[in-house]
Amino acid sequence: MDSGHIPMTSQTERFETALWTIVRRLGPELTSHTSIKLTGQQFIMLHFISKTGLCKVTDLATKMEVKPSAITVMIDRLIAQGVVQRRHDDKDRRVVLIEMTDLGHEVVQQLQQLRREIIGGYLNELDADKLTVFLDIFEQIASKIPKSAPPPTHLAED
Repeated sequence: MDSGHIPMTSQTERFETALWTIVRRLGPELTSHTSIKLTGQQFIMLHFISKTGLCKVTDLATKMEVKPSAITVMIDRLIAQGVVQRRHDDKDRRVVLIEMTDLGHEVVQQLQQLRREIIGGYLNELDADKLTVFLDIFEQIASKIPKSAPPPTHLAED
């Protein structure tokens, strides 16, 4: 074995555990501060819709890595909360589009701001030198992940 490629089993496990812990704990901390109760996947879906604008149901299913029938259930729940709405494509009435409501945009903005505040609070607990090193390393890891990689929606499910 090449000495430059040391197995990273324990380090990988530590990284996975830490990342998993952050994702699992941050979601409930965020949504507990809003009147709209969202699952992690619902927040990811709302974020995607807010960035994309009008979305086809099939595109959402692909992005979220679930079957269209599962997306329909998730969309129904979001519609019931008033954060998204369905409409038909003007060019092809068979195509169903999903768009954010004003309330949906408001909720996403609130959650994004709250997420920044919460994460900022935790990052502020690190001294400046450690924070710089942490962010440099985290950005380096992020840059190695292909842009075509799907979002880790499965992390928000469990």
